[in-house]
Amino acid sequence: MFLSPAFAQPSQEELRAVVEQYVEKRDFSGTVLIARQGEVILEEAYGEADLEWGVKNTVDARYRIGSLSKPFLATLVMKLVEQGAVSLDGTLGLYLPELYADTGAARVTVAQLLSHTSGLKDVPNNFNDPWYHTTARLTFEPAQFASEWIKPELIEEPGSKWRYNNAGFILLGLIVEAATGQSYAANLKEHLFAPANMRYSGVYSEDSVLPRLAQGYARGPDGSLIQPLKVDASVFFSAAGIYSNAHDIFRFDSALYNPSFLSADARALMHTKKTGFPYGFGWGVEEWPLGNDRTLSVAHHTGSIPGYQSFYIRSEENRDAVIVLNNTNNGSAVIEMGRNLMIMLNNGGVPQVKRQLDEYLSPIAFSGGLEALEKAIDSFGEELSEYDTRERTLNRLGYKYLRQEKADDAVVIFKWAVQLYPESANLHDSLGEGYRAAGNTQASIESYERALALDPTAESARQALKELGGD
Repeated sequence: MFLSPAFAQPSQEELRAVVEQYVEKRDFSGTVLIARQGEVILEEAYGEADLEWGVKNTVDARYRIGSLSKPFLATLVMKLVEQGAVSLDGTLGLYLPELYADTGAARVTVAQLLSHTSGLKDVPNNFNDPWYHTTARLTFEPAQFASEWIKPELIEEPGSKWRYNNAGFILLGLIVEAATGQSYAANLKEHLFAPANMRYSGVYSEDSVLPRLAQGYARGPDGSLIQPLKVDASVFFSAAGIYSNAHDIFRFDSALYNPSFLSADARALMHTKKTGFPYGFGWGVEEWPLGNDRTLSVAHHTGSIPGYQSFYIRSEENRDAVIVLNNTNNGSAVIEMGRNLMIMLNNGGVPQVKRQLDEYLSPIAFSGGLEALEKAIDSFGEELSEYDTRERTLNRLGYKYLRQEKADDAVVIFKWAVQLYPESANLHDSLGEGYRAAGNTQASIESYERALALDPTAESARQALKELGGD
């Protein structure tokens, strides 16, 4: 929500004040850089780079950027396309014949890999999957990983459907190596990092000793900071393996405007939506509403690996860039802040930063149990207005408890949610699922029936009622 509809370019102090609200209310730790027309407006660091030693983050801190690596790989591929080393129509069968020749996946093209439309089966994309607690702790050579975990299996026709696919970007890294005879890391250095003067970026490995690397942390069930899930860096490879700092990413953003770095046509091709989903070649591409019938064209990407979260947004209308790098895996705050800062740059509105119920209630539920959770909710007064109580936020919190097999806690959240949003069919459906998980069949049926009454097209509620024997 933006409180001021009139457009006026915000000052550095106004931008900093918004960032500091995320530090205060959302425990943001990391670096933020905001630029316009090639000039940095704000570049600040917050929180700690090393909790054990009490070392503060600085603006030159490096971070592992996760899937924010994908726009860099896409740009590398486009440069190789311009040089004639790679073709967008080239196939897996052509570039990686030892893995995919004479298989159903042989006809998958480079363009389809770049646009997440390959139809290939992906590796697990949820870090809660047991795969990340076992196999992903092992070290692989890239070709070995592809042989064992990126099988030539198509789950849909190539080019027919957008489906986010890390496996496809791992294969793109292998294609780069096969086409050039050099490692993925060497290609990045030669074609991207050196020309853009990105002196503090590279491909992370378990052997890396990196000065000024911010250590990554996660949140435990009680809300405290803990060590993140251990995943071997080789598993991320070209899909999510880069480390960088905010100013290097800004240098990359500036280089993208230089035709000697990459042609305008190639950049436009990357930033053009390829399917019904707003995604081009390695970049999300969207039109963000600004109000007063105005929209803003943006290209962006997020990145998330255990311990780190990143978000990079660029808009060419005013050569704007917003870069947010975080070392406490604070995904919702990073994405919300990045979006709000870019919109603030372009409509002058000041975002209203809310505290997160999850960050307040989850420690209470963890330490005090169900009764403490109910008491905390009942005790909210006027201070509830300081928290994000949107329908989707409450729904997400309830499902967090369901995933943790805390069905009774989930029911408490969903019951509260339907009190706040009694006409929401989706929330009544969620409450039905919570009751079902808690073993209360009759209450589950009643909730599903209410969801279906509010929305007769709610197929999930209809199916659940059929399974439960309801009307």
